Formats: sequence, C-alpha cells, structure tokens
Amino acid sequence: MFLKKIILENYRNYTRQSVEFKSNINLFIGKNAQGKTNLLEAIYYSSTGTTFRHNKDIELINWNNNFFKIKCELIKKDLNRELYIELYYDRQGNKQIKINGVKYRKTSDLFGFLQTVTFSPDDLGIIKDGPAERRKYIDIEICQLVGGYYNILINYNKILKQRNALLKEIKRKNQNPDSLDVWDEQLIKYGSLIIKNRLDFLKKVVPLARKNHNEITYGKEQINIKYSSSIISKQGLDIEEITKQFREIIEKNRREDIFKNMTLFGPHRDDLIFYLNDKNLKIYGSQGQQRTAILALKLAELNLFNSQNGEYPILLFDDVMSELDDNRRDFLIKVIKENQIQTFITGANMELVDSIKQKIEVFRVESGVINGSRGK
Repeated sequence: MFLKKIILENYRNYTRQSVEFKSNINLFIGKNAQGKTNLLEAIYYSSTGTTFRHNKDIELINWNNNFFKIKCELIKKDLNRELYIELYYDRQGNKQIKINGVKYRKTSDLFGFLQTVTFSPDDLGIIKDGPAERRKYIDIEICQLVGGYYNILINYNKILKQRNALLKEIKRKNQNPDSLDVWDEQLIKYGSLIIKNRLDFLKKVVPLARKNHNEITYGKEQINIKYSSSIISKQGLDIEEITKQFREIIEKNRREDIFKNMTLFGPHRDDLIFYLNDKNLKIYGSQGQQRTAILALKLAELNLFNSQNGEYPILLFDDVMSELDDNRRDFLIKVIKENQIQTFITGANMELVDSIKQKIEVFRVESGVINGSRGK
C-alpha cells in the first residue's frame, strides 16, 4: 500500500494543500502547532472516518469555512491499480464518502481501503487510561481487519441503549420484565460476536507483540495481554459457548440490572490487561516500559495486517521518535526498511534525519503550509 498524494481543503489549519509522496519514509518537521499532526490525522481519518485525537467531525473544519474536503490517491497491491478516496463534511452535518467516484453512505464503508497503524504520545493512554480507551483501541483495529465488525458494534450499542431505557421504564412503572426478552436475545447475539472478534484479534496479535518486545528488550522482559471479561470464564471459547455463557449471565442478573437501571454485564464493560513479567503494566510499569509495550504492539499490527491482506498498512508516527532511545529507534527503522513500509513521521527539527539513517523525504510545515520536499 502506498499513498501517492493527499489534497486538503479547509481541514484544520490547512486552507488548500496538495502533497505528493515519492518515498517510503516521509518526515515532516516544524515548530509546534503548525499542522504536522493535522496532516497525519487527515490520513488516519481517510482510513477510519474518525480521528486519533477523539474530535468531532465539525471540529475538523477550518474556522473561517463551512466545510472540509480530503482527497487521497493511493496504490493497493490487491487492486493492482490506483484508488481514490474523497471525504467531505460541512457544518450542517452533511457527510460524503466517495471511493473511485462511487458514493458510499456509511463511515464503515471506508474500512479496508486505506489501512493505517498509528503511534502517538496519546497511545500511552491505551495502558494508562481506563477500560473505555482500551475497548476503543481494539475495536478500531478489528474494524480495519474484519468486514462488518463496525456494524456489529453499532447494532450492539443501539440495543444496549434501548435495553437500558426499558430497564428504567420497568422499574419506574413496575412493568413485567418479560418485555426484556426480545432485547436480551439481540444483545446476546451481537455482544457474543464482539467478544469473539476481540479474542480472535488478541490470539493473533499478542504472539507477534511478544516476539517484537523480546527482540527490543533482548529477552530481559516479557509482555502479555489478556482479555478481562464480565461474561466469559476463560479464553479460547467458540461462539456457541460464549453465547451460552452470555445468556446465563444476562438471565441471572436481570433483577439487578432493573434495580440499577443499566446493563451491568457485556462487552461494553470488558477490558484488556497488559502484563510485564506477569505484573500489571499499568500499575507497576514505568512510562518507558509502557511505551515499549505499545511500540511492540503497534509493530505487531503491521505484521497482522500484512499476513491477512498481503500488504503492509501505512505507518503514522506522530511526535514519538524523540521519545525512543537508540535501540528502539533502530529496531523500528529496521522493520520499516526490511518490509518497505510507507511511513509518515513528525518531529520538531532536523536531528531526526541523522537518527533515521535512511533515504527519506523531508517536508517543512509552517502555519498550515507544507513547503515542498527534498530527499536526504
């Protein structure tokens, strides 16, 4: 996969910007708040229809304008031809998605065309923050790999909202709880699929992350990631067993759900636990150890995408290279070079050029303008 060109119009602090890419490694340098991260965010948005900074679409529109547009031109190995992605959003809430000129209605239709893996300072939140951040992380990655998973999430959350509203109504009016039956079956159906897909993802990505981490730390530290579920009793269950256990939990706790006006059990309450040498990394790990674990995980995603799709995704590194020591930086560059992964890196100065030690394209970013490129 190779991104040849991106055009931004009224996106963040870019009024009109067109950039062509010719190299696998692309470095964007400039002072803070000039637009470096905005460019990487636009690439990610073209991949997932969301931002890695958790902003609403309307917040992406340049202050002085009514809409934004993003156009991407890329080459995908499986299509053996150029692919064009166009996105449009305005302040009235109108959103348009076009793939090779064909209109698509849903954000989920974007998944699978332009695939990305990101690493930014905020990614430490995958370990340091609460369960919601970890659920969001794993779900976004699965959406890029599994067709239809986004719609499973949407359906589950709609049903969960309806069920919670009904729980309140049953308690308030002392209604017959049997009216929950139809919602429970749908909740169990989609919730079980979410759990199964999350387990499958971890089963594939964790061994790859452990291998990367072992190489980065010279075998001195071992990481692991486990799925902590409010539903299942152990890992490795098939969909039938997950569904069975989900149904038992829902039926057993219906009265408590009614009393508390909410659904207390399900994948919306689940979590990922990171371990370093069998100790909880969130509690006992240093920030450097947490960053290494995330790096190993992100590089594992590259391998997983490649094994499933036959090509590597685009790698986005936002202001983190300076946070990596020489050993970790060299390992990263080795992976990029050996696998010819197109990578976009942001930084504050030219010191990164010497540290990367590979042929790169350098772009200067200032006040929402990207000033050409030059090889190094």
